[in-house]
Formats: sequence, structure tokens, C-alpha cells
Amino acid sequence: MTREQIYAALIAIDGDHLLLPNAAVAEVLGNDALVPSLKTPPWLRGTCAWNSRQIPVLCFEQLAGAATAGDARRQRIVVLHSPGRHLPSGNLAVLSQGYPHLVTLNRTALESVPLRETDRDDLILSRVRIASQQALIPDLETIEAEIVRAQMVS
Repeated sequence: MTREQIYAALIAIDGDHLLLPNAAVAEVLGNDALVPSLKTPPWLRGTCAWNSRQIPVLCFEQLAGAATAGDARRQRIVVLHSPGRHLPSGNLAVLSQGYPHLVTLNRTALESVPLRETDRDDLILSRVRIASQQALIPDLETIEAEIVRAQMVS
């Protein structure tokens, strides 16, 4: 790997993709690991047990304001290392449509594109194009804070 290359994970969500550094992905679990919660907002789907800890599981699309159903048969739980200090477990998880794809990127492979009108700019650091596909780079620290707020209210 040259210093210009970045290993990343392209995570399919309903109608979009998340792009994160590969090092942010801790593990991918089956959807059957989800323990639903009825006391939290619909976007905070519940928790999953991982490394003897309870990890909050969110649906990014719903947090961002989209109504989503997704294909539950292909749905996976992607456990992420959280960069902030808001969550005691040090992790959070997002629902994905299938397994993340590992990609090797460099500056020429990424093109910055404007946010969509429907994008919540507080949750998204940037939107990029990789070849013919768009992806968004989420603000994990803001997402952590949203999770903590939702857990305090419930």
C-alpha cells in the first residue's frame, strides 16, 4: 500500500452507500443478532451482543429522515469502532443491505459531489463519487451523540 491509498469499506444501505475506513469496521453479524427495542425512536432499532457488550444498532436511513423497509433477508449488522467518547461500549452498529465491500481508493478515485437536498448535513461529512457510484461519509461522532440523546429520553 502506498501512502496515497486508503482501504475502505463500502456499506450498502437502502438507496445509498456509506463509505468508512476499513479500520472502522469491527465485525459483520447476521440480522438475527438484533434485539429490538420498543422504547427508542424507530431509527434506533435495538442492540446486539458483541464482545460481551451491548452495542446500539441504528438504521442510518431512518436517522437521516428516510422511510425505509429494506430487504430483511439480506440485512446485516455492521459493528463499528466509534471515534468519540459518548458511548460506553466504544462501538455502534449500523444495519446494512448485505456485506460491506472492501475497496482500495486513492485521491484520483474519489470525487467530491454536492450533498443531496434530502441529506442531513449534520450527519454527513461529505458525499463522494467512486467511479459511477455515490457514497456518503457519515459523521460518526454526531451519530453517537444522537444515540446517547435517544437513549436518555427512552
